[in-house]
Amino acid sequence: MALQGLKSLFLMALILGSCAAPGSDNPAQGCGGTEASVSCLEITSIAPVSAGGGGANASNVDAFREFCTDPTTGQVTFESFTDHNAAMSFSNMLFPTATTGFDIRVVGYSVSYGLNQCPAAALPCPMLTGFTVFGASILIPKGGAVTVTLPFVPLRTKSEFCTKKMGESAGFPSYTATYTFTAQTTGINDTFTVTGSAEFTIGDFVDSGFSCTGKVDFARC
Repeated sequence: MALQGLKSLFLMALILGSCAAPGSDNPAQGCGGTEASVSCLEITSIAPVSAGGGGANASNVDAFREFCTDPTTGQVTFESFTDHNAAMSFSNMLFPTATTGFDIRVVGYSVSYGLNQCPAAALPCPMLTGFTVFGASILIPKGGAVTVTLPFVPLRTKSEFCTKKMGESAGFPSYTATYTFTAQTTGINDTFTVTGSAEFTIGDFVDSGFSCTGKVDFARC
């Protein structure tokens, strides 16, 4: 009975003192705590950072790799083509009435993609397959903030888009990448999830470092 009473007190403290984002008091959305000690995990920003396409606008994802064939020597030069990544910023803030808190560790995450807009010139606009990463270890100390680089649109997703698209088009569809992070409060092992999203356009965005004086063509998907 005493153990059950303590468990109920613990859950009540979570419900009354938790926060995932302004206006939320749901412990399943990003917080963990016990009695007056509460920490809240929040995704403060998701900023695409890859230089693999899109020039100055990193929210443009290049899905078509080009190559250049020199007409004199026959030498082939390929456009730089890598995973498109994003800088993910987390904060582990104390609940306003808390006197102390605890570290939070992200232990895994998944990414799903949703179509926002499909201009007529961009048809077809295929659905994209998400992915899951197990065994992540991102520590956000209590009262602190951390920024890490994570896959945003990896090469396999670019290849899927290219293959389903069956060729480059004049339009650029818009998608949203939604991250769902699984995290734990260290020591107490209270497990919860927190989500964040960022939009991007995808198509043929030539890397700013790629130049060609000969024939330009697309590499195979």
